[in-house]
Amino acid sequence: MAVVAFVLLMLLSSVATAWTDYLWFSSVDATSVWVTTLLSRILLGLAGFAVAALVIWINLEVVSRCKIDPVMDGGPDDEVIRRFRQWVLSRRIRAHLAGATILGLLLGVSVASWWRDVLVWLNEVQFDKTDPIFGINVSFYVFDLPVYRLIVGWSIQLVVATGLVSLAYHYLTGGIQRLPNRFPLVSRGVKSHLSVLLAALALLKAVAYRLDAYELLYSTRGAIFGASYTDVNAHRPALTLLMAISILGATLLLWNMRQAGWLLPAVAGGLWLIVSVVVGGVIPAAIERFRVQPNQFNLERPYIEHHIEYTLDAYGMGTGQVETRDFAASPDLTDEDIAGNQATISNVKLWDPGVLVSAYSQLQAIRPYYQISNVDTDRYEINGELTQVMVAARELDSEDLPAEGWVNEKLVYTHGFGEVISRANDVNPTTGEPAFLVRDVPPRSIVPELQTIQPRIYFGEEAETGSYVITRTNQQEVDFPSGEDDTVVRNTYEGEGGVQLSNFGVRLAMALRFGDLNTLISPELTPESRVLMVRNVVDRLARVAPFMQADNDPYLALIDGRLVWIVDLYATTSRYPYSAPVIDARLGITSDLSRDFNYIRNSVKAVVDAEDGSMTLYVLEPTDPLTQAYRNVFPEVFTDASEMSEELRSHLRYPEDMFRVQSEMYATYHQLAPQDFFQDEDKWQVPGEPGTSDRELLRGDAFDQAGRVRKDLRRSLPYYLLMRLPDEEDLSYLILQSFNPASRDNMTAFLVAKSGPEEYGKIIDYRLPRGELINGLEQVSARIDQDPVISQQFTLLGQQGSEIIRGNILVVPVEESLLFIQPIYLRGEGVLLPEFKRVVVVFGEQTPPIMSETLDAALAEIFGSAPVVDRSGVDTPSEDAVTQPSDGTVDLQATVLLIDRLLAEADAALRSGDLGEYQTKVDEATRLTGRLVGLLEG
Repeated sequence: MAVVAFVLLMLLSSVATAWTDYLWFSSVDATSVWVTTLLSRILLGLAGFAVAALVIWINLEVVSRCKIDPVMDGGPDDEVIRRFRQWVLSRRIRAHLAGATILGLLLGVSVASWWRDVLVWLNEVQFDKTDPIFGINVSFYVFDLPVYRLIVGWSIQLVVATGLVSLAYHYLTGGIQRLPNRFPLVSRGVKSHLSVLLAALALLKAVAYRLDAYELLYSTRGAIFGASYTDVNAHRPALTLLMAISILGATLLLWNMRQAGWLLPAVAGGLWLIVSVVVGGVIPAAIERFRVQPNQFNLERPYIEHHIEYTLDAYGMGTGQVETRDFAASPDLTDEDIAGNQATISNVKLWDPGVLVSAYSQLQAIRPYYQISNVDTDRYEINGELTQVMVAARELDSEDLPAEGWVNEKLVYTHGFGEVISRANDVNPTTGEPAFLVRDVPPRSIVPELQTIQPRIYFGEEAETGSYVITRTNQQEVDFPSGEDDTVVRNTYEGEGGVQLSNFGVRLAMALRFGDLNTLISPELTPESRVLMVRNVVDRLARVAPFMQADNDPYLALIDGRLVWIVDLYATTSRYPYSAPVIDARLGITSDLSRDFNYIRNSVKAVVDAEDGSMTLYVLEPTDPLTQAYRNVFPEVFTDASEMSEELRSHLRYPEDMFRVQSEMYATYHQLAPQDFFQDEDKWQVPGEPGTSDRELLRGDAFDQAGRVRKDLRRSLPYYLLMRLPDEEDLSYLILQSFNPASRDNMTAFLVAKSGPEEYGKIIDYRLPRGELINGLEQVSARIDQDPVISQQFTLLGQQGSEIIRGNILVVPVEESLLFIQPIYLRGEGVLLPEFKRVVVVFGEQTPPIMSETLDAALAEIFGSAPVVDRSGVDTPSEDAVTQPSDGTVDLQATVLLIDRLLAEADAALRSGDLGEYQTKVDEATRLTGRLVGLLEG
């Protein structure tokens, strides 16, 4: 009885899950996805079951109708056979139907898992490219070939399984009899039956050989990925011959039905075995060793050309997609150039996300039940100027609520609240903390452009898979803390997201789905209550766009006063001919991208509303055949990019995962000349990352014995810049990756991809002079380490156990020159809050690295430009002017100037090696800074 109750409960739970899934899809206007997915699985499963059951039933019937010779008297086995035959044959119809049903289910259920491949196959779209070996459209390899392989592979399994079952059934019914000291006796009917099955297997193998010929375009045997000289001139003919022998074998097996013995099939099998070994293995190996290797480049050249062309095409860097420009890396940058590129300088990112997330968490999490776990880069127009900013969401941390219990966890603490935004380039000069543009709860903005109308975050990137909350209940939700007495402002959900608990049936289904009786019996719930589930934005998108893969980094944007998540979605396949498999070492370990694709397009930008969870999927690349096929399957899910608002379009970024993949591949495949590629004459590599700040874990990270990331073995990641490129007039928001020559530390090139609305996706390859040595990131880091002045300052900063955190070194192109900029942070012993302390600027070979408190000051020292503080008409003040103020305004300016002078004198003392004088000046500047704070507070 208990077993029956358990089975019934599991069945009800499955039905409840299916129904609530339907309600969820309906709530996000994606019912067609649920219906299409479910129907395709059911129909494919039924088709697989029907075919398998029918084939097995027919063969069981054939076995039962074969003429059976009398069973010879023998041992106990013969008695078992007699009884089995008597029992089965008396119940033949029922026994055969039961056997066919069971085996059909076992074999047919796997066909339901083909639904993705079959749906895109039925809706395939032609590529504008054909393969260079067979001249077939690439769509055949991407859409058709995978389905054909599934069908042939499954059919072979079915025939083998049917043959084994038939063989056993023949034996048990007496069609095959064991004889003492002789081969088993096989009746003519059994022989004919098995011959037909073996012939079917041989024909299926012939088809498989034909498909194997197409699979040569994914070969890894030669110098490149894809069909090589040996594949085309040895393996391909061998597969054709094996296909012919398989067809011959099938013919002989059918002919043998009327012949005595098994000689002809044995000859065919032996011939097949010999050809498989000699023609399929020995001859290709001999051709590779004695013909190809002595003259490899000349023979492989056309195939190398195919490989380069198709790989670049597959990764979106084909003909006309990457512009190459020369970059002088000139040492002649002047202060006028710096002044003329002030927009670039004022947007240099001085805050590493890995450092800033700690600062945000300490300063702006506000309450333990809020979490800030990720910081992203974006740009907004502030005071009429495009400004690079850092943005983070204040999400709910359900693991750290002030009190446990179902009401608190599901009804009261339901959402995060607001965003945190700071300038990427700005620092609070007093505290070394970020210069916030938006902070606190409710969000307070110091600029009108960043006013938040709807700050509540019910859907985010940190929501746990499977978690849910219930809104619009009799319990008001905690909105945000208010005042000094720890009171909270409460709120009732006003959004339209979620599934409404409109009746008892829905409540029962939800209770069964989540295994939570409270959802059914709680008096706090009403017919207006709404269940918000699937609250992780990546999980939501995976449900409505099951063919696509999401970027590792959804980012928050403030659009028309509402918080939304922007998520890059990719169309990928591993079936693009001749294209090299991805090198994914720099993808995050949590990346949704698979490990084996060889074609990628960032064809869709998804927008998820943080309050109601509504999703809009904008198609940016409508000509991509994969995306077109997906859109044909689920037309209601996708929206034309033309419907995107201008404000939303202004916040699109070229995706980092995409650029990591492209830059990794481009390091090798920028070598367009086949001989250069073959010899790796100009191969590049992504440089190491000299910084020590924390960052996401990557698939290629190395770990020490304690399980910590080996920071000394990390490689650099691309980063976003808001800057003016050489020979261009306007600012560009772009992502940049520098390169070194393979096994070298000097810099040879950098790659950028633009994000602006008018030039989105434009990729430019800047090549540095090949005859000159331009420092790379690791060499710049070594120069910083070897500078005696900076080394002494690091020693002083690291006193009393403080941890010096060296940020990522940024390569910043200015005109035709390169600046290297590294922010320095300090974290006290036992303190979680890091603060910005210094910035190091490196320029050229002749100028020593300069470390200063501000970027402007460091640049001023290098280029001799005017200091940041305007000293015109103001004498350097004495301390008396500060300690005896006359009218407040003048004294504030005087104090700033005196502090600036003391810090300059301290820096000069340090460079001369006078540590005592250095400490005296620093102490005096610190004391005056305290007085300045007093003046401001007064």
